[in-house]
Amino acid sequence: MAVVRSHYPGFTVSSRPGGAQGPMAPLAPLLTSASGQVQVSPWIDATKDEEGKWQLPKYPCEVRGLAPDDPKNVSWRPGEYAQGVDNTDHDKNNILREWGGQKMWEGERPPREWNSRRLPPHMQELLKVPHMPGQPMKEMFARMKALEPRLFTDKYFTEVKRNLPQAWPHLLRRIRWAESFGINTEANPAEWAGQEKQLVPAVYLTPRFDTVTVCVGTSGASSSSSKVIPGVEYDYLELLYAKDQEGKLIQVVPFESCGMTPAVFWSYSFIPPKGTTSITPFASFKFRGVWKGDDIEWDSAVGSQDMDWFTNMDAETRRHMADPALLEDRSKAEVDAVKVPKREKEVPVLWPENSYQGNAAKARMWDQIPK
Repeated sequence: MAVVRSHYPGFTVSSRPGGAQGPMAPLAPLLTSASGQVQVSPWIDATKDEEGKWQLPKYPCEVRGLAPDDPKNVSWRPGEYAQGVDNTDHDKNNILREWGGQKMWEGERPPREWNSRRLPPHMQELLKVPHMPGQPMKEMFARMKALEPRLFTDKYFTEVKRNLPQAWPHLLRRIRWAESFGINTEANPAEWAGQEKQLVPAVYLTPRFDTVTVCVGTSGASSSSSKVIPGVEYDYLELLYAKDQEGKLIQVVPFESCGMTPAVFWSYSFIPPKGTTSITPFASFKFRGVWKGDDIEWDSAVGSQDMDWFTNMDAETRRHMADPALLEDRSKAEVDAVKVPKREKEVPVLWPENSYQGNAAKARMWDQIPK
């Protein structure tokens, strides 16, 4: 029997099970039908084994009408596939075809400058996943596993933050602006005395040896016992963040107002970077300002591998992120050795008399003249 090898061309291919006869196999459950960027968890329908550990679910083959002895007609777990079996089908002439991975170019041949080794490692693994005719769920999970294998070994992978958000420089500027008005604590609540339970954040260890949880607010029956101050009924949390022993930001999550039904409790979990010896929680409220909680000690050898850039930051980045008053020994010496470049004087621009820029400058000048 002839075998045809092909890359996934990007259009739908009608597949036949090779004329096999047998009972109709049930389809794998439809996990999502939403459009847009939606990540489906492979742990849907997961169950615990005898030892109490979560195991990925098993699904029947998605291809209908296969014979009981067909190699495809086996149960599978998300992320698993058999090379040479799941990526094959038959054309209208009953010729066996074996599909390859998705190509990144137009036409039959790649361009001369194409080199997959230039791509990031996870993209190289993604391109190795073949097209699996008639098995869209199995193919989707296989591609997800190629991009992030840890998603298939940890049920709570997406619930734990492992790196600073992409917008952390902007959030750091917001934090410093809010802290410039002062930082409140449980011992010094300023005019907000009586609301310490609502405002003082806390950080605590979790059953996961590498994870901590930061929270602020009250929940349950205790939320009604706090003193209510007129004017801040609809105050809300803007930023919930944590700093290490040098005052560097190690995690931050922004929040938004909930309107007429204000939230009363906020929380998230994260893995600190390696090199962290203490973690201090902070909470920044819209009206009631920034609040600091008690710190906890942390093992510097335990941390997130996604934040290796943070652990190995250069002196210039450390100078930008750390509190100079908290730096010690080697870190302080490295930061002090950084030479700050002198700021160059801005040369004024002389615009033509009747240009748009010149007229705009005149308008600003007239606006500044006292009336």
